[in-house]
Amino acid sequence: MSRYFFYHFLMVSLMNLLLFVPQILIEQRTSGAVASLLISPIISAVFIYMFTSALKRFPGKGIPEILSMFMPKWIVSPIMLFYAVMWWFSTTSVVVAYAVLINRFFNPDSKTTIILLFLTLAAAYGASRSTLTVMLILEISIIINTPIILFILFKMVQNPQLNMDAIRIIASYVNEMPTITTISAATFIFTGYINLSLFNRLMPPNFRIKHRWMYPLLGFFILLITFFIPIGFHGTEGVDNYIYLWTVTADSITMQYGFIERVLFLFLIVFLNLTLVYTMIGLHVAMDFVKSVLPKYKPDLDTPQTPIINYVLLVIFTSATLIYWFLSNEKLNLIITTNWMIVRFIAEVFTVFMVFYLSRRRQSTK
Repeated sequence: MSRYFFYHFLMVSLMNLLLFVPQILIEQRTSGAVASLLISPIISAVFIYMFTSALKRFPGKGIPEILSMFMPKWIVSPIMLFYAVMWWFSTTSVVVAYAVLINRFFNPDSKTTIILLFLTLAAAYGASRSTLTVMLILEISIIINTPIILFILFKMVQNPQLNMDAIRIIASYVNEMPTITTISAATFIFTGYINLSLFNRLMPPNFRIKHRWMYPLLGFFILLITFFIPIGFHGTEGVDNYIYLWTVTADSITMQYGFIERVLFLFLIVFLNLTLVYTMIGLHVAMDFVKSVLPKYKPDLDTPQTPIINYVLLVIFTSATLIYWFLSNEKLNLIITTNWMIVRFIAEVFTVFMVFYLSRRRQSTK
């Protein structure tokens, strides 16, 4: 079962390429971003250990059930609704960004709104399935797409166009103090573990996550590639010229011995799969958190029939995503996502310490 935890961690780590994380860090590359790269694995390692250790004491229970054991309904319900909004927006920022990418690079004649609608509906349909089904879809997606992404990253790292001097210049700013913005963005790459807030329901008693030391190291390696590769391709100043930085970076290399010459097309197809899965999981978690507020709610991990309430909630989420798209633009989306990163980091700290405290409290009462 450890592999399912790994799938969530890896999915979020790879999806950060489309989540404005590189853009946020590179904007502050000379004012604290490099130090954040070093600090974030330490912070995240502590959070991963505390959160997973705490959840081991609540086998088969998600955050809604854990909080309900210690708090009254009037306190738990607002917390669950807040979490639902946080997970919903994490998917919205991704699917909106990807809809724009498809419009820009695949089919400029199509309307972004139509693309966004189809992407969101496809992800919402998957999110309406049972928790076990969603987990299995994630496993299939990671197994298929991860080797291709690793191949693309390998092509970038060994590309002769990669300018190591530019990377060394930016790395020399390691003494600059990090900011809350850079730390929030850098720690996002490790935050896949927080999906256990819901998917811990699938974990059996005496469940153990092995090799927890591996996750901060793997995340740190991906974070270094995320930050330094675009700088190596575009230079210390040229990276300021792009919004979708990694998309342009992928278009900077070609494959001499492949039937697809431009890596960009392979990059976008693979991340289309990951975007749909990421959005599906986020909507599923948000949906279940809202359902936990409803009276007489009981978690059902593998229901044969999809409840009507699933479709109702997902229609609301889909409509909210479209409304957000109409009311925002690319620049505003970046600003909102940057602030959302900060709120997410604070909420994550609160969640980890709260669950850890409740686990200690439960242990002391036994």
